[in-house]
Amino acid sequence: MIGNFIKMKVCQICKQPLKTGNIKNEYGTSEGMDHLSRHHLFPDRLKKYFNDEEIKVFFQISSLSETEELCYECHEEILQNVILNKEMITNLSEILKDKSKKDRIKLFHQIIKSGIDSFYSNK
Repeated sequence: MIGNFIKMKVCQICKQPLKTGNIKNEYGTSEGMDHLSRHHLFPDRLKKYFNDEEIKVFFQISSLSETEELCYECHEEILQNVILNKEMITNLSEILKDKSKKDRIKLFHQIIKSGIDSFYSNK
């Protein structure tokens, strides 16, 4: 029938089609890399530093339960394993020096956002 089709879920970063359901392959294997993984936009462990209004206004996240559907590779291997070299760590240390944990979280968010904005403005 025309109009009856299943919408394929895709990773919101790399746009790779995602496998859903009870996948028996382990994460980190070539078979498991395209398994659906939900990424919480605001980590639960950080909510003790921010109220709901701050999360909405500063981070532009509408609720603590908001997620994105990603593949394992983008979720675990890119977002959760940020690679910084020694110069970046030194510079980051200078920027974050003497800041509260809350301010460090906000500054790191701003740094990443500025980098993404700069990338698109220089294209």
